[in-house]
Order: sequence, then structure tokens, then C-alpha cells
Amino acid sequence: MKKSIIHLFIILSYLSLTGTVHAQSKNNSQDSHTLNTGKKMEDVVYLKNGAIVRGIIIEQVPNKTLEIKSNDNNYFIFNMDEVRKIAKENIVTELSDYKKKGYVVITELGFGFGINTIDTYKGSFKIEGQDPIIGLRVINGYQLNEYFSFGLGAGFEAFLDGDNKGALIPLSIDSRINFIKNKFTPTFNLNVGYAIGVQNSSGLTANPSVGIKLYLTKKIGLLFNLGYKVQQQNIKRPDQYGVEIPRIVNYQFLSMSTGLFF
Repeated sequence: MKKSIIHLFIILSYLSLTGTVHAQSKNNSQDSHTLNTGKKMEDVVYLKNGAIVRGIIIEQVPNKTLEIKSNDNNYFIFNMDEVRKIAKENIVTELSDYKKKGYVVITELGFGFGINTIDTYKGSFKIEGQDPIIGLRVINGYQLNEYFSFGLGAGFEAFLDGDNKGALIPLSIDSRINFIKNKFTPTFNLNVGYAIGVQNSSGLTANPSVGIKLYLTKKIGLLFNLGYKVQQQNIKRPDQYGVEIPRIVNYQFLSMSTGLFF
């Protein structure tokens, strides 16, 4: 009887020791995996139609269906014959996961509201009515880091100069500053250059603005800007005797633009 109790105690001790060692080994393995990855993971479902859903897989019935909760808290159920691939990937949470340097293309559609005043180097006078300006701009540039990019731009603008329609082809230097490293960041932008007149005279142009940039994917961002635009032109205005005198004028606008960053 005493020998049986001793044998039982030895067996139980061995099993307990073996379980402890196995658990410790498993924990060490998990800790090592966490330290090696350094990032949180998420489920990614690639569909055969090209769509991608990121989130947490809630339920999966082999060879039948799959349910996933997306990162924006929507629930989707797919038949397995719709699924091309299921993967575990790093969660994109920091700007370092987004484009932080290299070649960039910016396309913007802009609209300007006439501020109604034209300043000249010999005084100022007021134009009745607001003359809008509409334009498209494409910028090819380089992003130095998360905060700064610069480039060269070209575009086309159409506007009303009094009762006459006019058009310009602006060529410009563009620089942009991101204030924070994040998926969403406020920006400051400065676009200066020279606009070639198509139906009217050429002149200097400048468009400082503030705005926001929101990354839609790792490489594509949405832009929205609000600023002040000035367009220099040569015109003729009659003096007090009715004699038309050439003047350099600055058409001023409140500018708005939206576009994409690639």
C-alpha cells in the first residue's frame, strides 16, 4: 500500500513538472513571436472580384462560409468560393507604413471666388461683380520625407475678366508641408509661378493655402485646400481724361481646391 502511494506521488509529480515545462516553453515561444513581429496583426480576406476586407474573422465554416468584422465595424459574410486568399498581415496604424519618400503626382481641381478688388502700383479701384476662376493643375514632384515635398506644376485656368472670357496656362513651383506624421494631417502649401495668357496677357501668379491630407491607402491621399490666389495681368484703364493707360493689376481670389496625391 505504501509503495503504491509513493509510485502514484512520483507519477503525479512527473506529470506536473512536464506540464509546467511545456507551458513555460509555449509562453517563451509566444513572447519571442511578439518581440520579433513588433506589430499587431489583422485578418485580411482577398476576394476573387479584387476586393479586400481587413478586420477580424468572426466565424469560418470549412468549404462553406466566412464571416468577418471589418475595421470600420461592418460585418460581411462570404461564400468560400468567393474567397481567393485569407492572410494575417500587420495593421497599418502609423505614417511610417505609408509613402514617406519618392516620386509623387498631385492632381487638383480648383475654384476661385473673386474678392472684387484690383490693386495697382498707382492706386486701387473696384470691379463690380465677382468673376470666378476654374482650373485644373497637375504637379510632378518628389517627397523628401514625411513632412516635406516639392515639385513642378502645369495647368489650365478659365475665368471671366469683366465681360470677356479668358484663359491661362500656369507653370509653377509647388512646395507642401505636412505638420504631423499621421494618416490625417493639416498642411501648408505654396504654389508660385508664371501664367501664360491664351486670350489675354500673361503674368505672375501665387497661391498660398492651408488644407488637409487624408491617406486612403498606403500610397493614395485625398487633398482639400483653402487659400488666397493672386493673378497678375496687364490691362488698359481710362484715366480722368478718357485716355487708356496700361496698368499692372492683381486679380485676387479666395481659392478652394480638392484632389488626389499618388
